[in-house]
Amino acid sequence: MRARSRAWARRDATARGRTRAAFGPGGPWYDSPGRVAARAVAAAVGVVVIVLALAVVVLPRVVGGTTLTVLSGSMEPVLSAGDAVVVRDVDPADVCAQVRVGQVLTYLPRPGDPELVTHRVVGKSVGTFDDGTDCRLVTQGDANSAVDEPVSPAQVRGVAWFAVPGLGWARQWVGEHVAWVAAGVVLAACLAATTTRRPVRRVLTVPAAASGSAREPGDAGPVDAVGLAGAVGLADGGGLAGDTAPVGAAALASVPCEEVELRVRELAVREREVAVRERELALRERDLGWEHAPRFEESPGPRPATTTGTAPAEDAP
Repeated sequence: MRARSRAWARRDATARGRTRAAFGPGGPWYDSPGRVAARAVAAAVGVVVIVLALAVVVLPRVVGGTTLTVLSGSMEPVLSAGDAVVVRDVDPADVCAQVRVGQVLTYLPRPGDPELVTHRVVGKSVGTFDDGTDCRLVTQGDANSAVDEPVSPAQVRGVAWFAVPGLGWARQWVGEHVAWVAAGVVLAACLAATTTRRPVRRVLTVPAAASGSAREPGDAGPVDAVGLAGAVGLADGGGLAGDTAPVGAAALASVPCEEVELRVRELAVREREVAVRERELALRERDLGWEHAPRFEESPGPRPATTTGTAPAEDAP
């Protein structure tokens, strides 16, 4: 159990080392603080623009309405000049039933006048009128001291739904300078693509010099940080097996120029992997006690006599 805990600790340390090598300074997936900040600002601006576009352009079309720009301060402090107000359409036949006192109403002050007025309903008269309608609405601006002329249901164009402060001027300017806005959008997209581009992950296979070497169960295969195949494995006997073939000028010559830097980084990561494996082997040898293995010496005692040369000749009879 203790040996297994040590093995897991060494494996976790190796994984942390790989992460630091890949995402730390100088690694292939490292991002500078400036690039991270630029990416965050671009994302925030993009979210704000998308939300405003949905609220002012898409949502009114979905619910049946329009977006108007406030031109005067007659409704201050609720609506100020330059605000964008979203108006929801109301059928003239339903004005008397749906419009209530206190709501902000958008209407035509006179027939044929294209300028709309957005004021609050302060009174409502119910009855039968000459134009065949059943009510008259009395409106007044929040900043005005006098009421407006009675409004017929035929003059009503909608009821104010919500407003976005200051967006009316921007909306009006965009409508008048479409070409400049398009050029700015293209330039912003190019800058965002340049500052927020992440490194491209590519899988490069480096052939190994020796194949079929046995590796210990649980050893890492390809280097995950850079997608490198043919990693160095550990043999059961405690040596380095599966040494990879050297990648030199001949190998780099066949790689496109834009991939040379990536290949160099991959080789640096491989060197770190070899160093980590060597440290693991040293720790394993120390745990197994190979340095303190018993030594066998020859037992003391007389050695058998040995003779050299030829045997003496026998006497002749």
